Amino acid sequence: MVFPTVLGGGEKLFGETSTAAKLKLVDSQVVGTDGVIVLTYQAL
Repeated sequence: MVFPTVLGGGEKLFGETSTAAKLKLVDSQVVGTDGVIVLTYQAL
């Protein structure tokens, strides 16, 4: 799920990574009225 977020400072959740995951967006759905979107990805 994706929640609207304001970017800023703070401790990183996952730390440093050197490789990006290769993903394809296969579906998206808006849930409710508060801007939440469920995104479904498939690994490439």
